[in-house]
Amino acid sequence: MAFPQDQVAWLLANGGKIQRYLFIPQFLAAALFLSFAYVTGHVHAHLLFKGAQTRGEIVSLKPVQMAHRSSAGSTNWYTTIYEPLVEFNAGDRVVRFQEWKGSASSAGIGWSVPVIYDPADPSFAMLDRGLSNWLPWAPCFLIGLILALASLKGLFVSLLQRNAGSAPDAQPTDA
Repeated sequence: MAFPQDQVAWLLANGGKIQRYLFIPQFLAAALFLSFAYVTGHVHAHLLFKGAQTRGEIVSLKPVQMAHRSSAGSTNWYTTIYEPLVEFNAGDRVVRFQEWKGSASSAGIGWSVPVIYDPADPSFAMLDRGLSNWLPWAPCFLIGLILALASLKGLFVSLLQRNAGSAPDAQPTDA
């Protein structure tokens, strides 16, 4: 029964020291979330903020096999998804791109779809899926940003406490 009581006593005795260095795991978590957001969303963010919109047409569907494993890692099975090949006009050019978000259905050839593309390089394009354009990267960015701000605050508080503790005490002067 002494184990949790000893740990609680240690935590209570060292609470100030723990809070002083809490910014380090916050910073590491922020770096993880912001890295994931950048890797998965920097192209999408660029297109959403600086892209042009147009209509395109699904001209083909490319079958892609997705591998799945059991939780034990021994059994593999495959499902087929279909990634659309979309064609659209950008000025006097006809551009074709493959959308990376597929579906289990092979329906859709000939459908008109909304497209967002980079006017400077129309080969950077994606289907406009509304709010789904922001997934999964934007929530990860927001979580990472909040953690980064909290860790910066913790760092500054830690530095201010360290400087306040090492500053010589001011002596009152008699006037």
